[in-house]
Formats: sequence, structure tokens, C-alpha cells
Amino acid sequence: MTRLLFLTGPGGAGTTTLAAATALRAAAEGHRVLLLGVSDAGELAAVLGASGVSGDGNVLDIDEGFDLEELEEDGEADRELGPAAERAARRETLARLTVRRFDPAAATETALADLAKLLSGPLAAAGLSAPDAAELGPVPGLPDILALREISTAVASSEWDTVVVDGPPLKAALAMLAWPETAAAALRRVRPIEGQAARALRPLLAGLVGLPTPFAMVTQWTDNAAAEIAGVRAALVHPGSVVRVVGSSSAAAQPLLQATPTLLALQGLRADLGTLADVTRVPDEPLGVAALEALGGLVYKDADPGPGLVDPPEPTMITEADGYRYDVPLPGVERDQLGLVRSGDELVVSIEVPGVAAHRRAFPLPAALRRCRIATARIADGVLRVGFKPDESLWPERFLTDHSEDTQNGDR
Repeated sequence: MTRLLFLTGPGGAGTTTLAAATALRAAAEGHRVLLLGVSDAGELAAVLGASGVSGDGNVLDIDEGFDLEELEEDGEADRELGPAAERAARRETLARLTVRRFDPAAATETALADLAKLLSGPLAAAGLSAPDAAELGPVPGLPDILALREISTAVASSEWDTVVVDGPPLKAALAMLAWPETAAAALRRVRPIEGQAARALRPLLAGLVGLPTPFAMVTQWTDNAAAEIAGVRAALVHPGSVVRVVGSSSAAAQPLLQATPTLLALQGLRADLGTLADVTRVPDEPLGVAALEALGGLVYKDADPGPGLVDPPEPTMITEADGYRYDVPLPGVERDQLGLVRSGDELVVSIEVPGVAAHRRAFPLPAALRRCRIATARIADGVLRVGFKPDESLWPERFLTDHSEDTQNGDR
């Protein structure tokens, strides 16, 4: 199983530095590691001392960090336990490490070109001209979506043992990581409507065989989008994934840092906080492989830098004597931050943090709870416990009638 470490933190907390040190540490322990920069690849290259790019133009070349001329002058290069051995070990570490930068501009251009191509067939059949890719952009939030897709592709690949992501600052990262659930909730509302419309117009559409229809295009698009969202979601919530948050001493950052475990749990994500909280900050920023290796040793000591395998925090339904209970893990949540509303067959939970846009998630209710009403709601031990009781007014009429006649006729 490929492990995923998504690192983020308040601006200036040292997220990029720790991401690089973590990736080097994992590679030194024998893991095949991908370090993916989705925030500022230029900063990642500077921290690592990258000399350029190779491969497809997005893979960074990392120098070993040794001055060969200086080693030869000192006569140390041939000593078995001296710099020569250290060089060999570092070379092996770097051989297991791939550093890739995510280029949002190029990824967006490619995605918009694909969208224009998708639209061209149905529009041409209707006598309309397809838009140029340049006319479709920019699309707000699209770079975040494409970055998440890049992450999920890497996690799904068997090429890596560990994927370390240098993510954006904490506030932007939380918005990015909430996207899969937000998009999935939107699709749940769109797809039934689209399906009903297609069924209603099926007789008419049957006479237009071979002609691309808007409904067929929408169906294909929603199916593809649902599959993409499911892939991203699976990468973020599998037991080997964790969001590692770099702490900060800034007073302004504390409200958001304290709320982060709750906001991540709302999306079903695991949080790992305070990674650098107990590490003495060095006066000079660690730059280059050697300095980052030293930082990795200081932070992790003998511990594995990767996440342990733990199930993500997901809601559970519990049967009780007089109904049901729906438990939603929300560690650290405060009552005055919490909002709860029933919307059709979904339970919408929202959390508000001062200075941060409200985060919400729509939980599709299990079938048993859709015919129940909310009776109670309370917070206990970091869990939102919502009590449900059966409500006959929500049952389909056929469940409330006498089925004796149907039974006699053989209907079950």
C-alpha cells in the first residue's frame, strides 16, 4: 500500500523544508519516495538545491551536496568510513527519491483543451462552433482539482512506497482537501435530475440515433466526474494517508491550527499535528541535502517518518432500543462552531472558525435513517451524536396499507 503524507501549515511555518526533509528521511530508510510540490515548486527546488529539471520537464535534478574538489584535496574521498561512504549512502538515497513539481498552468491548459474537444462533437452536430480552449479559462478552483488528481494518480501507482506532498498554506489546503466531498455532494443532486430527464425524453431521443445529444454528453460527463472524484477520495482517506500539519508559534495562526483536526475529520481525513512543535528551530534555514538530512534526524529521530495504518474517521450508524444513532467523529469541536440541518436524504454538518469560510459536508443518510426524524443531537467525547426515531409520515404510502390482498395475489 502506498502511503500518503500531505504536509501543510501556516505560511512561513517551514512546510516545504519539512516536506523535503521527510522525503529524504523516508528514502534513506529504503522507501521509494515521490516528493510532489503542488504549492510553490520554485521554493521546493531552492530548498533542495536542485540544479535543473529532467524527464518531462517537471522532475527536479538534485545535487548530492559534496564538493568533489575539496574532498580530493583533503584526501578523504578514498576513506572507507569517511565522505566516500557517506557519498555512496546519499547516492542510494537520492536514487530512491523522485522530486516532481506540479505545473498548474500547464495542467489547466491541457484540461481545458480536453474539455473543448469533448464539447466539439455535440455542438458541431447542433450547428454550433466549439469554443477554443483559451476561451474557457480561467476556471476557479480548477488547479486544485488537477493537483488532487495528480496526487491520487501517484498514490494509485505501484511505483512508489511513499508519496510526500508539499501542500499549499493551511487555509488553502483545507479548501483543497474539502473539494472531493463538495463535488460529490453536487453530483448527487445533479445526476438524479439528469437521469429523470433522459428517461422522460427517451422516446424522442430514440429517433435521433447517431446524433450526440446533450443528455448523453451530460451522462458521460457525470459518470467520468464521479469516477475521478471517487479516485481522489480513495487516495485521501485510505488507512495509509495522513495530513501532517506543521505547527507555528504565531498567535494569529492558533485558532485555525486548533480547529484543523475538526475540519479534517469533517471530511473524513486524519490529522497529524505539531510535527515541529518540540524541535528547536535552527538560526539558519536548512538548505541542501546535507542540512535537510540533519533536520530529518532531529525531527524523526528513530521513528518512521511515514504514517501508521489507521482507519480514517468516518460516521457510523448504531441501532438503539427506540431508534438509531448516527455518530460523526469531530475531535475538538465546540458547540458554538457547529451547524446541523437535515436536507432531504442528507445530513449537512457545518463548522465555522473565525476568519475562515464555513466548512460543511453533506452526509448521505443510510437507508434506515431516511424514514426517520432527528430526535436529539449532542456532542460527547469529540463525537457528534445524532439520534433518529422512525417517523411514519416519511414512509412510502404502500408501507402503511394492508398488504393482505397483495399477499393473496402472490405479490411480495
